[in-house]
Amino acid sequence: MKFVEQQVELLNHLDYKEMLNNIEMAGRICYQSKSDYSVESGEKFVRMIIKRGHESVLEHGSLTFKIKTNRAIANEIVRHRLASYSQESTRYVKYDDIEFILREGKPSDLFNAMNILKQIEEQYKAFIENGYRPEDARDILPLCTATTLAMTMNLRELRHFLKLRLDKAAHPQIRELSEKVLEIAKKEFPVFVEDINE
Repeated sequence: MKFVEQQVELLNHLDYKEMLNNIEMAGRICYQSKSDYSVESGEKFVRMIIKRGHESVLEHGSLTFKIKTNRAIANEIVRHRLASYSQESTRYVKYDDIEFILREGKPSDLFNAMNILKQIEEQYKAFIENGYRPEDARDILPLCTATTLAMTMNLRELRHFLKLRLDKAAHPQIRELSEKVLEIAKKEFPVFVEDINE
């Protein structure tokens, strides 16, 4: 049994200039306008379309993230239908050392929770040792069981995801995860999220 933290990693993507060029080339078709397709021109164009609310142009660019979270938060993430997901399967993966992600400060009796999770892990392993398939043994795994997924979102949906999931009304764990996504996006693709705050 291990307790791990949520993680976010940017997987494959175009570099910043290529992403800007793709967005700008697609968007300029709407206006039949010309450009030198520099970083400065692309940033100016993206700011203009965001200001005008013409964010459909941002759908011509996407990012793929590798996310480690618990199954409860993964259930919230995959509700964003305008994205593509590939998630670790508890049906096929047999766990030797189960990882759990708990919300900090919850539950208040963390020692008791750790004992319960240890019992669950021991029972899961007993099921496997007695010939149960992972797809049957998984029935006892709690929502705090860690999972990994790949998430690909176009830039318009990424902005929507961040606006919803960074809101103070969002669950604290998905807010924490969204802050990690925003931090990466601001570092690698700043103009697309510069108006979004934590």
